[in-house]
Amino acid sequence: MSDIPYKLVRSRRKTLALTIDSSAQLVVRSPMRLSEDIIREFIRKKAHWIAAKQRQINDFASKQSPLVLADGENIMYCGNSYAVSRGGVSEVVVEDRFIKIPESMTIKDFANWLRKQCKIIVCQRLNYYANFMGEKYVSVRFSGARSRWGSCGARNTLNFAWRLVMCPQFVIDYVIVHELSHIAHKDHSARFWGRVSTVMPDYKQAQDWLRLNRRLMDII
Repeated sequence: MSDIPYKLVRSRRKTLALTIDSSAQLVVRSPMRLSEDIIREFIRKKAHWIAAKQRQINDFASKQSPLVLADGENIMYCGNSYAVSRGGVSEVVVEDRFIKIPESMTIKDFANWLRKQCKIIVCQRLNYYANFMGEKYVSVRFSGARSRWGSCGARNTLNFAWRLVMCPQFVIDYVIVHELSHIAHKDHSARFWGRVSTVMPDYKQAQDWLRLNRRLMDII
C-alpha cells in the first residue's frame, strides 16, 4: 500500500495522471472505475518522481517572500530574475540584469507598471495567436486575479492576470493559446486539448512551469 498521501479526482478520462499542486500535494486523476489498488501501485512506481517534484516545489516556496522593492532584491520579469536598483532614474528601466526604479516608487506604483507592461506584451501575442488560430474574441481585460492566470467568458471575453508578465514568453503564449482555444471549446475535453497541442505541441512544459511557480501570484 502506498504511504504517499494523495488527493483522488475521478472523471471520464481514460488514463491515470499524476500532478503536484502548488502546495506540493500529490493529485491523482483517474478513470471513474479504476481500483485504488492499481492507483496505489502506480504511485509506488512513480515515488522517486513524486518526491523530486515535491522537493522542487517546497524549495521554491521557501525562497519566496512578499516583495518590498529593497535595493538588490530579486524580481521575476518575463521569466528572468532581475535585481532592484533604486534611484538615479525617473521611470522604470530594465537594463542588463537590473530593474532600475525611482527612489520614491512604491509597491503599488510598481504593480501598476507591471500591469501596463503585461497589457503591452499580452496584447501583442494575443493578436498574433488570434490571427494564427482564426479565433475572434470580444474584449480583453487585465485583472489582479490570484486564483487563475487567464479565463474565457461565455461571450468570448478574455481575462488575464497582470502577474502573468512575470512568466517566460512561452508560458505567456501558452495561457493565451489556452484561452483562445476556449472560444471553440468551452470545456477541457479531448478536442480542446487537441486544439491547444496543435498550436503548442510542448504546452505541458508551460503547465509544469506554472505549477512550480504558482506562488508568484502571492509575492506582489
